[in-house]
Amino acid sequence: MQKSPITTHILNLESGLPAAGVQVVLSQSNGNVLSTSQTDQDGRIILWPDSLTLTEGTYQLRFEIEPWYQAQQKTSFYPYIDLVFKVSDLNQHYHVPLLLNAYGFSTYRGS
Repeated sequence: MQKSPITTHILNLESGLPAAGVQVVLSQSNGNVLSTSQTDQDGRIILWPDSLTLTEGTYQLRFEIEPWYQAQQKTSFYPYIDLVFKVSDLNQHYHVPLLLNAYGFSTYRGS
């Protein structure tokens, strides 16, 4: 399976299920938007719609959380969540997961 050099997924810790349909924006630290996508039924973005050519530097994933919660008639403390991370080895794959609930979140470098 083909995948982008940066991937992500979201697990909703309240339900224990993937968070499908969350809009995610991938950008560089200078604000240059590289691509925008929505998580699939498994809560993942494996292949961004735009081709990515990474350079060393700082990147950001913005998860648009509030619209996703509103679609479920729920509220969230966070309107969006920004995860900022550094790409230092262009031969590596960068998987950046988000573990989410309405009042907190966690992340880690995945594989």
